[in-house]
Parts: sequence; C-alpha cells; structure tokens
Amino acid sequence: MNVTGITKSHHADIPKASSKQEWKLSDSLREKIAGYAREDAAQNVCMGNKFLSLRKSEVAKVAPDRAGIFRRSGRLRNLGARMR
Repeated sequence: MNVTGITKSHHADIPKASSKQEWKLSDSLREKIAGYAREDAAQNVCMGNKFLSLRKSEVAKVAPDRAGIFRRSGRLRNLGARMR
C-alpha cells in the first residue's frame, strides 16, 4: 500500500494565517500597552481589562474566523451524512 503524499495533501486548501495579513507592533500600540501596564501595576493587577480588550481587538485583525470555520465544517459534515 502506497501512502506517500497523504500527509501534505490534506493541508493543500487551508490558507496560512500570514496570508491574511501581517501584524506589526507599532510605536503607538507599544505606548498603549506600556500605559496599560503602568495602570495595572499601580492597581496591583496583571493584564487588566483594558489590555485584554486591546489584545482581543488586535488578534481579531489577523486571526482566522475560527467560529466560522467550525460552522462551515459542521455544515459539510451534516451534508455528507444526509447524502449517505
């Protein structure tokens, strides 16, 4: 039985995360993070709500829509089950 090439073929249609957009840490973003870190340190908090919401918004700019991917894969599985 010849199984050569199977491991690479199932990843052929999955886009790479970097293909959507490259993320860079700008100076203004660095200053915001440092400011939030100072505020949080003064309140004796590690990664406060402002920082966490900033991080979430930055991740959303470059990360794939995972919920959408799961929905589409679920629909495809359901469609396949109905066709059997």
